[in-house]
Amino acid sequence: MLIVIVNWIYVLITTYIIGFSTLQGISGISYMFISKGKKKLTYNYKYRESTLIAGLLVVNLYAEFFSIIGKVSIAANLLLIFTCVLLFFEYKDGIVASLSEGIGRMLSSRSLWLYVLIFLLMAYGTSHGLIHYDTDLYHAQAIRWIEEYGMVKGLGNLHVRLGYNSASFALSALYSFAFLGKSLHTMAGYCALLLAWQCADLKKIATRKQPVLSDFVRALAIYYLFTIFDEMVSPASDYFMATLVLYIIIHWLDLYAAHERAFLPHALLAVCAVYVTTIKLSAAPLVLLAIYPIVRIIRRQRKAAVMPIVLCVIFCLFISIPYFVRNVVITGWLVYPFTGVDLFSFGWKVPFETALSDAREITAYGRGFTDVAMYGVPFGEWFPMWFSALSKFNKMMLIMDFACFPVFVGCIVYYIVSTVTKKGESRTGEKIQKIFHMSHRRSVSLSDFLFIEGIVYIALLYFVLAAPLVRYGCIYIWLPAVILVGRFLIVLDNRLDQNLKEYGYRISVCLFAAFMIFKFGVLVRDDVPRFRTEYLVAQQNYNSYEVETMTMGNEVIYYPTEGDRTGYDAFPSTPNPDGFTMAGDNFEDGFLPPGR
Repeated sequence: MLIVIVNWIYVLITTYIIGFSTLQGISGISYMFISKGKKKLTYNYKYRESTLIAGLLVVNLYAEFFSIIGKVSIAANLLLIFTCVLLFFEYKDGIVASLSEGIGRMLSSRSLWLYVLIFLLMAYGTSHGLIHYDTDLYHAQAIRWIEEYGMVKGLGNLHVRLGYNSASFALSALYSFAFLGKSLHTMAGYCALLLAWQCADLKKIATRKQPVLSDFVRALAIYYLFTIFDEMVSPASDYFMATLVLYIIIHWLDLYAAHERAFLPHALLAVCAVYVTTIKLSAAPLVLLAIYPIVRIIRRQRKAAVMPIVLCVIFCLFISIPYFVRNVVITGWLVYPFTGVDLFSFGWKVPFETALSDAREITAYGRGFTDVAMYGVPFGEWFPMWFSALSKFNKMMLIMDFACFPVFVGCIVYYIVSTVTKKGESRTGEKIQKIFHMSHRRSVSLSDFLFIEGIVYIALLYFVLAAPLVRYGCIYIWLPAVILVGRFLIVLDNRLDQNLKEYGYRISVCLFAAFMIFKFGVLVRDDVPRFRTEYLVAQQNYNSYEVETMTMGNEVIYYPTEGDRTGYDAFPSTPNPDGFTMAGDNFEDGFLPPGR
């Protein structure tokens, strides 16, 4: 735990400095200025966590680019530290003022200890737990390849799972401190920490005396954090993706509730969605968030909107470049194992048949089949079996999604009709308007609600039709119903008299307290058998497995004696010793498919 805390302090310092400098640099671009009357001003970021998320994104991007030219180890960290020192002195006054203001606000609101408690709790959870199956299968190996080699041609031939390139692996490698003798795996827990800090804003309900739509997603995020608490010790890309998606949705709804009129914060969240997609492709539907800022800025600035949009597109391309480069070098495919885009014919390219079979296996496995031959089973056959295998909670949430969808469609119809008829020209229209619209100053407009609800329904559809393994996208099952029900609960709250509101708030607080007590009790019960005093200082190691060795060229390669997992220490490893050949005598030369 102590080592995790030290690691996170380093992460917080470097990402805060990088993030602050990045956001200040972007808002300082003349095309990104906001209009206030006839004046053009730089945008003032209202949410301090934006700095940490921006820093995380940029540092991750730096680690990916660094992996293209060499191993991500001590040199990468020294350069990062040097850069942070230069940027700190460049933005010293702004960084100090921002930190002083943020800490001062927490002290005045007596919430500093809440954030410290959350920090310690998440550090404890990240210090030990259950190592994810796929972490021992290929996550740990992928991270170690980046730590020791950076990027190697045809690595997907050595181990087909290593072709599942994720931006999160480069981030984990950068902050693993493997050059000190032990590879830490703290960054999934760190992303969970940032989300937990975001969830702490639920306390603001007490001061504003009114829930906002993002509060319901915060409550959902707390449930998710309890779900992954005992597994976030693993550097699994699922956890990076889910925590960041929840952060984006919460922040987006906060901007709605604050009636943010500036183009920039929404645009940067859309850019962040592109980054999350490079972590895991199941986040791809969130890229549709970009529609909102694009439409808004075109409506307001017309021809002047071209340059801000072009700059944001450049940002997205810059984020995507290292991801695509790594894909091509590791597998020969632009996006492995998607075979729909076949642009290259490198000698190290993973064979088409292998990629196609791998893609079908992912889909079949997600639908609940262990035999890839079941890939072509019709929707009407596999969906009922998949649904029956869901947990009771996930079944309930999916049923609620289906039940809420007609209501969502009704909201769309009403919005279209009310827009065409200029709202409420008839008595019927007035009655409907009272149902759907709210007057509270922090309420989310109907059009904004419809937009975000439409995005999460599209994400759910994409998840179900692609590879619906619950751990890939459980949040997509939960979000549609939570956002819609939250909207209507806020509508109801607006209609109740003050006495009923107070009664409802007390019941809600009691239910939430009971939920937290129950969940913490479950955590303590489950943690007792796994507790070791050494975890209060060090972090739990990756699992180890019995392996055998073979020699190829000048190198030794490991493979499991049984099963397909090898963990981190047996490096490099492959589950299939006959599934590749080496391009030369050394690993740096790369790997080829068998027979080449």
